[in-house]
Amino acid sequence: MYNQKKLKTFKRVSLIVVIIFAVLVVGGIGFTIGMSGKQAAIKQVEKPKVIVDTKKLSDSAVNKFLIAYYTKKDLGENDNRYKPLMTDSMYNQATSNEKLPVNQAYKGYVIDQVFSKADIYINQKDLTAICNVTYKNTQLTKLNSKVGALFDQPNKVTIRLTFLQQGKKYLVNNLEAITLVEPDGTTSANSYPTAPAAPSSSSSSMSMSSSSTVSSSPSPSSSSEVSTTKEK
Repeated sequence: MYNQKKLKTFKRVSLIVVIIFAVLVVGGIGFTIGMSGKQAAIKQVEKPKVIVDTKKLSDSAVNKFLIAYYTKKDLGENDNRYKPLMTDSMYNQATSNEKLPVNQAYKGYVIDQVFSKADIYINQKDLTAICNVTYKNTQLTKLNSKVGALFDQPNKVTIRLTFLQQGKKYLVNNLEAITLVEPDGTTSANSYPTAPAAPSSSSSSMSMSSSSTVSSSPSPSSSSEVSTTKEK
């Protein structure tokens, strides 16, 4: 009699264990299926990856150089910032240009220069960029004194940059300050619907003539700019 009761108790316990095990197995399968469904749903709503073509000269690369080149506290203060963005030969030419008397004359008088903005027109074929640059600076009348100084003076300059690709980087290999002259009756001297093509006698309606003089430190009376005429 005692063994029968013990057997019945064992059967009940075994049945409960089997039921609990079955519930756990079914619950585990359901949880796994649910997670798989959620992961699939997340994958479906993921945004497609945008592939950026890094082989082309971009506005951001040109703008990065312009910020480093035109932002400085004084003449030569920014050399170490634009050096990585130039070829060695161009850097040597730029720093040599800073030592010219025409630029040294303004050292200490034209300070706190800050890049504002630039309109950039890139020619991917020739790796050139025409940039209409706007920047501001402070012009002192007396060295080391801001009494009577002219603050936040706006300046504009148009330059042509020539880049050289080295690996994945585009380095400035030439910098020319140019002046675009429009015929009478026009209202915008730097208005292009598209990036201007490389100058030629057969495919362009403008003719540019410029030397390869570097304008390392543009100033209100700098004489290192190259005159360029554009005719329509």
